[in-house]
Amino acid sequence: MWFRRWLARSNGHLAIQLDADLAARLRRAARHAGQSPQALAVRLLEQAVEQQARRARVETVLAGLTPREQQVAWLTARGFTNRRIAETLVVSTETVKTHVRHVLEKLGVHSKAELRLLLLELGIRWWEEPASRSHPARERRHTLS
Repeated sequence: MWFRRWLARSNGHLAIQLDADLAARLRRAARHAGQSPQALAVRLLEQAVEQQARRARVETVLAGLTPREQQVAWLTARGFTNRRIAETLVVSTETVKTHVRHVLEKLGVHSKAELRLLLLELGIRWWEEPASRSHPARERRHTLS
């Protein structure tokens, strides 16, 4: 909604140059939705800006998790069961449940499935192991030795 207020303050004008294909697709989508192309463009921009802000908030929360919560969140998002997470990290399943609960609370979701859906919805492929992040089992060996 801030976008509409910004547009109103800027006399409602925002020039966006579209290529012919995108302009044609916008017109078709607007016709299908029963809206003007301008109204649909504003709605799509609002959604994109809100989505980006939500993504930034989630990424901030993920970065603020403790290292162990990050490991648990990473393995949870990959679909590991609590038991498998416990085996991987060499902790009890009760400890895993506690970490999962904390992660879910911090992200404002209610289940492991909702966590995965949130990350997928926001395009955060956080559970895929980046080259710079070592595997939790390898980290465990380094921290316990």
